[in-house]
Amino acid sequence: MQHVSLRWAIPCLIVVISSLYLYFTFREPILGEQLPLNDTKEMAFLSTAISAIERVEITDKAKAKLGLELFLEPRLSSNGEVSCESCHHIFSNGAETIPASIGVNGEGKRNSPTVFNISLNSRFFWDGRAASLEQQIDGPIHHPLEMDSNWPDIVQFLRQSEYYQTRFSKAYSGNISEESIKHALVTFMNTLVTPDAPFDRYLKGDSNAISQVAQHGWQKFQQLGCVYCHQGQNIGGNLFQKFGNITALETQFGSLANADLGRFEITGDENDRHVFRVPSLRNVAITAPYFHDGKTATLEEAIIVMARVQLGQELSPMTVVEISAFLNALTAPKPAVLEELIQ
Repeated sequence: MQHVSLRWAIPCLIVVISSLYLYFTFREPILGEQLPLNDTKEMAFLSTAISAIERVEITDKAKAKLGLELFLEPRLSSNGEVSCESCHHIFSNGAETIPASIGVNGEGKRNSPTVFNISLNSRFFWDGRAASLEQQIDGPIHHPLEMDSNWPDIVQFLRQSEYYQTRFSKAYSGNISEESIKHALVTFMNTLVTPDAPFDRYLKGDSNAISQVAQHGWQKFQQLGCVYCHQGQNIGGNLFQKFGNITALETQFGSLANADLGRFEITGDENDRHVFRVPSLRNVAITAPYFHDGKTATLEEAIIVMARVQLGQELSPMTVVEISAFLNALTAPKPAVLEELIQ
C-alpha cells in the first residue's frame, strides 16, 4: 500500500501545484489588490489612496470676489469678447459642451477640461506644460486661439478702469499688476472644489450613499487597474500616461487619431509621444465630450475606449453599466462658494 500511495502522491502534487499556478496567474484580481503596471516613466509610483474632498473656507473674500470678476471679464481678451468663463462655465459644469472651445481667432485644438477641483491637480493642460495655477493662467492669456492678449495690455486696461481701481484698492491696496491679477484669479480658483459627491459620503462610511451597482463599479474600477492612473483626491490630474498604451489609437479613432502628439510637443522626448495628463474623473458624468480631442460623446463610450486602448480589454455590457454608475457617483453639487461670492 505504501508503494501505491507514493506512486500517486507525485502526480497529485504536480496537479495541485499546476492548479495553484493557474489560479494565481489567471484569477480575477481581488478588491484593492495592486495589479502589475505598464512600464512607463510616469508610472513609477503605485496607486495613491482616493480620499474625499473637503469643504474649503474663503480666507480672503475681497481677493476671491475680485478673482471671480476677473474670471468673468471678457475685456481681458484682445477683442473684448472672450473670458475665462467662455471656455469654463463655472455656473454649470466648469467645462464646455463642445469638442474644442472658440476663442478670439477661432476654434482651439483641444477640449476644455473642467476648472472644478483644479487646485487639486499637480499639472495643468492636457500636455502638462504648467506646474502651477499661476503658470496655467499664462496659457489662455497669450494663446492666439484663446484670449490672444498680453499682460501689459491687461494691466493698462484695469488701471484705467475706475471700477477695477476700487476693487484692487480694497483687495490689494491699489496694486494692479500681473502678479496681483494672477493672485486674485488663483485665490478664486482655489475655492472651486466640489465636496459632497455621493462617493465622498461613501468613503466617509455611508454604505448607502451609492447604489450596489455603483459599488460593484468601484470594485471593477480597482480590479481592472483604472485606479493606478486615476488616483489621489481628484481621482486623476497628477500623472502622465500614453493614450493608446495597449491598442493603437488609429485602430479606435481612424488615421487622424495620432495628429496630436501630446507632451512630445513640449519636451521633444520620443517617450512622450501621445502622452497626456491623466484627467480628473470628478464630475466626469456631466463634462462630456471626452478626451483631449473632445470627440467621444458619451461616458459609456469613453469607458469602452479606455478599457480597449489602455488596458487591452473588451468589457462586458454589465461592467460598463457598473463603472458608469460609479463614475456618476462622483458628481457633486456646484461649488457652494459661488453663491457667496456673487452676492
